[in-house]
Amino acid sequence: MPYKIYQSNIIINDPLLFSQECYLAHNKFDEVFLTTDSTWTYTKYNIFTLTSTSVLFYSLFKELNFHIRSYIGDNRPLWMQSWLNFHSSDEVLKKHSHEWPFHGYISVDPKSTTTVFEKYEIENKIGQIYIGPGGKGYEHYVRVNNPYEGKRITIGFDITDIPNRGYKNLGLTPIL
Repeated sequence: MPYKIYQSNIIINDPLLFSQECYLAHNKFDEVFLTTDSTWTYTKYNIFTLTSTSVLFYSLFKELNFHIRSYIGDNRPLWMQSWLNFHSSDEVLKKHSHEWPFHGYISVDPKSTTTVFEKYEIENKIGQIYIGPGGKGYEHYVRVNNPYEGKRITIGFDITDIPNRGYKNLGLTPIL
């Protein structure tokens, strides 16, 4: 199944407010986990449960559920892990893969970056939601087009349709 790009109206309507909400979420993450690495500790939490009382994240979760269902095209049981990527210009993601049936990310404040896959590139834009296949052939990395100040903020997620598998993620949530 090829990838698709959707737009998040929640983020596009007020990107600054959503970015501020991500800074609050990252601060909460730091306090709970005593580390600033919200990316590589993805198995220990889910960004949507970490922000469970945020109306903005609640609205984004509902919107994301709709887009995931649109991409998948049916109502089979699905589960998602999700985390916050919060990187300075020299910390962006190196080449990696996601060994899940589906992978995606939401660009909150992507700065001037491109996500480079083996067969295509995605120029990241505020409010953009990428959903595509995971696993072999979909390795990717982030290219910084122009150095930037502050943090590049995206929300990564993986989706599985394989039930009863012993995943090590403590924050898997169902997609309704």
